[in-house]
Amino acid sequence: MIALFNAIYLTINAYELLFAKANSTWIIPFVCDINSTFSCSSVFSHSFARPFWIPFPLIAIFVYPIIIIVSVLWLAWMIKKHFTILFYIWLAWFLFNSYFIINEIIVNTYCILCLICTLIIITIAILWKIWEIEIKKEKKVA
Repeated sequence: MIALFNAIYLTINAYELLFAKANSTWIIPFVCDINSTFSCSSVFSHSFARPFWIPFPLIAIFVYPIIIIVSVLWLAWMIKKHFTILFYIWLAWFLFNSYFIINEIIVNTYCILCLICTLIIITIAILWKIWEIEIKKEKKVA
């Protein structure tokens, strides 16, 4: 849920930034604008932050609910291969997010909230793997 709210916040601010630049109005700084190196608004002013012509975090707004839905369907015993489904969702999202992070490294400007989002993605993958291993152990014991 934290990642979803983070994505919503970043999407709103990315659109505000685009709107302000298009109309040559004053740009409201992001909460995560600390300096020239750690500045979300600087990151979102680059074209790489808009793959498919939309702000990067807008895509996340759709990815995180899919992860939640798959998890809920598994908990309701409606799907059985949730680890496989979630792994491929995670892999695709990680690769897509890596493109974004690599571009941040190239321009030497970082969005702290985006980096936190990357850490959340990695944490989710690690927790899923631990959970999967534990479930396999329980099945072997039983």
